[in-house]
Amino acid sequence: MMECKQCGHCCRGLLLEIGEHDVLREPKLLEFATLLDGHGSIEWEDDLEKEYALPTPCPFLKDNKCSIYPTRPNVCVGFKVGGGQCFNARQQAEKNSQ
Repeated sequence: MMECKQCGHCCRGLLLEIGEHDVLREPKLLEFATLLDGHGSIEWEDDLEKEYALPTPCPFLKDNKCSIYPTRPNVCVGFKVGGGQCFNARQQAEKNSQ
């Protein structure tokens, strides 16, 4: 497995969708999260179904490190260093810098 190069591209260029379970684990997420409601068309059965998006770049990225790492969202936990998303984020960052 590759080591993280701490470039921060994953947190700068990817849309982070989070769920209510992430918010329960890390309440600070709500300070920046936007409820995804399909422009008012979605009625949630219960709070645990709610989905949110964090702005890009992630507001918790500090000095190319996650400032809430122990309680980061599941989408971040599942992000594979050196995987396809990692490669795409790095590639997109290079493209944007040209």
